[in-house]
Amino acid sequence: MEPSRARPLSRAEAFLAALLAYLILLISLAGTRLAGGSDPVPRLRVVADSRSAAVEPIGRFVAAPSCVGPNTAPYVYAAAPGITESLAFGPPVEGAQALSAAAVNGVLIQRLCGGPVTPGGPVRAPDRRLFAAIDAAVNGTDPNRRPSRAEWAAGVDRLVTRDGQFVNSRVETRTVRAGAGTYGMRPRPGADPTVVLTRMAHDDTSRYLLLPVRNRAGQVVTLTLRLRCGFQPVF
Repeated sequence: MEPSRARPLSRAEAFLAALLAYLILLISLAGTRLAGGSDPVPRLRVVADSRSAAVEPIGRFVAAPSCVGPNTAPYVYAAAPGITESLAFGPPVEGAQALSAAAVNGVLIQRLCGGPVTPGGPVRAPDRRLFAAIDAAVNGTDPNRRPSRAEWAAGVDRLVTRDGQFVNSRVETRTVRAGAGTYGMRPRPGADPTVVLTRMAHDDTSRYLLLPVRNRAGQVVTLTLRLRCGFQPVF
């Protein structure tokens, strides 16, 4: 496959991505501690300067808003600029430099929840089809289903605040053998991309995010996402 030519993240961009992942982790930990995880997680405020960053809770039982709102229009990362691989789920996550697991978690959450791609840059909405593909890899659902907005919002919130065990994630280089199952994303003009179930055509050595996720049956499974293809699920 063609190697990635994406611009590597600057230190500032990597720091902001890592900070976002760190905040989500704190929200997740708070959610699991409040009445067994059944109460809404507290709203958080970031207090940061050039030397440190801290998180200050505001109100113990104030529900945090969903990152998928009633007017959220999904963004198609599979059709975004910078695609270098066929059937990729988006531009490469890493450029010339390897990122930490925290920074990669931040990019994943940004693509699922939306936000600025670079500091001060344009804000992109979350990718609905990326979430559906990840949910399919974890729970065996149909990656091309059309969930209601409420289902989409609840599913993303559950993944980033409860089910995704980001503190236990890791990024590593591994070789996936030919024939391994994987999803591909085929963009369609004016519509959600189509997710296709396929297999690796040849042995491939890539960087992967390995993220433990609790599925709907209560089991913890390892979600394997290929970074070169924009979080492509491989299983």
